Order: sequence, then structure tokens, then C-alpha cells
Amino acid sequence: MKTILVLTDFSIRADHAAHYALKLAQKIKANVLLCNVFLIPSTTPMATQIAWPMENFEMLEEGSVNDLTEITSRLNNTLDIETIGGKFRPNIDFCSKAGFVADTINEIASSHHVVMVVIGTHAKHGFGSFLSGDHAKDVIEKAQAPVLLVPDQAEFRGFRKFAFATDLTQTDIDVLHSLAGLAKHFEAEIMVTNIAAENENNDLSEPRVKIFLGLVSSKINYPNIYYRAVKGKNITNSLDWVTEHIDIDLLVMVHRKKGFFQGLFEGSITQKMAGHLTKPLLIFPCSEVKDAMPVF
Repeated sequence: MKTILVLTDFSIRADHAAHYALKLAQKIKANVLLCNVFLIPSTTPMATQIAWPMENFEMLEEGSVNDLTEITSRLNNTLDIETIGGKFRPNIDFCSKAGFVADTINEIASSHHVVMVVIGTHAKHGFGSFLSGDHAKDVIEKAQAPVLLVPDQAEFRGFRKFAFATDLTQTDIDVLHSLAGLAKHFEAEIMVTNIAAENENNDLSEPRVKIFLGLVSSKINYPNIYYRAVKGKNITNSLDWVTEHIDIDLLVMVHRKKGFFQGLFEGSITQKMAGHLTKPLLIFPCSEVKDAMPVF
């Protein structure tokens, strides 16, 4: 059974993301797995030389399980009220893990049919305390499943339009095929958009645009896909313009891994966008393996 994995730190925004994920799960007929990851103190060189008392671990785990039990109960109460008329009712389970967030995500994804990881964020300040700094970047960099970042002001009303930002790399065809599977649940439009500098040509007459859209029409059986070129001074500002001026429900991107030094000083476009979200952002991992793409 396909599963939506929801990471929680028991904050208000994490609770909001869990309810958002629950409504999404009802629509795409997926189960929900809540997960709290409490970090072990091994992020500094000195930490490996210090013994961590077992009672501290047990106390953290007990607190985590108690809070997860309470959230699960509240989500099930929501389903009791909203699940009527034969509407799909997701199964809600939870797990508590000690370790690092990104590693835990991939561990769970390898043992469950995880089609998406959902994380709550703060609209003005990007990631919340649970996924601040290096943890946030690590999740985007290492996650092997798509990651959905949900701003705390975003309400789930279904999806009517996706904006898929692509550099027209042919491997993005497989991502678009997977995304079309998600869109079918909502009969949503997918606006394929390529960002170009103001002096560049990225309209329908451009050969690479023609090639990409030709592959889309030949390989993806979904009619509600169209192309719109966007020009701007830089990619981040142009994508901000898309989210502010086009009525979309979801921005979709593919995370491109940069070289170490380039990534160290610049960061990726997906990481920059994740830092100031106003609309939900779905980030697909970059993969050249078609089978690695989730089937929604």
C-alpha cells in the first residue's frame, strides 16, 4: 500500500502539515505514517567520546511515542468526522526513531512504499526548528522520495494547477510522468515552465523546447499539460513571480545536486526556494532510473 510519510517535531506547523497530508492521503488513497526523529548527540567530534546515558534515550523515546500516540488519536478523530459515504479512510501509523533525519527518511522509504515525504515549514522563515540549517539541506540533498514542503498558511483544497519548473533535461520526462499520476487524482493542469534570462529564447520555436514537448506528448498520456515560458533576471526571482502571479496550488521542482564546492557556497535553487515558501513545494530527487519515480 502506498504511504505518505509525515515528519513531525510536535510543533503547530508540523501538526498543520499532518492534517494537510491526511487530506491528501484520502484523495490519492494512501496510508499515513507519522515519524518523529530525535537526534542523538553525535554531530560534533567530542560527542563520540561521551557516553549517552540509556535512561536519557528511553526518556526521549517514551516522550516521542506518547506525543505520536496523541497526534494519531486526533487524526483518527478527524477521519471519524470527515470520512462519510464510502470515502477512503487512510490507515494512520507512527514510528519513533533516533538518528539523523535524512538517513531515517531513506531507511523508512526502503521498507515502505513511500510515495512522498511531508514536512511543515514556516512561510516567512522557511524550515522550522525541526529542520533548520544543515538538517533541512541534508533532507533535500539525500531524500530518495519526493519531499512536499507545506507552509503553515497553506490549506488543502485539492489541486487545480501545478507549475513544474524544468530546465528541459530529458530525465525530467520521467518526473513529469510521475507527476501526471498525481494530477490525475485531481484532474489538475500541469503548467510546464522553463525559466530563461531576459535575452534568451525559450518559447515554442526554440528547438530544445520542441524536443522536450515532443517527448511529453509521445510518452505521457495526460491531456492537461501545457507549456509557458517565463523570463527573468534569475531563476529564484522568476519562480517567486510564478507563485505570486499565477494561480497555482503546487510548485514542483527537481533537485539537481551540484559539485561540493559550488553547493557549499551557493546552494541549490530548490534549497533557496525552500527557504521562503508561500505555496507548497514538491521536490523530486534527481534520478536517471525511471523505476525510482513514485507511482501515485
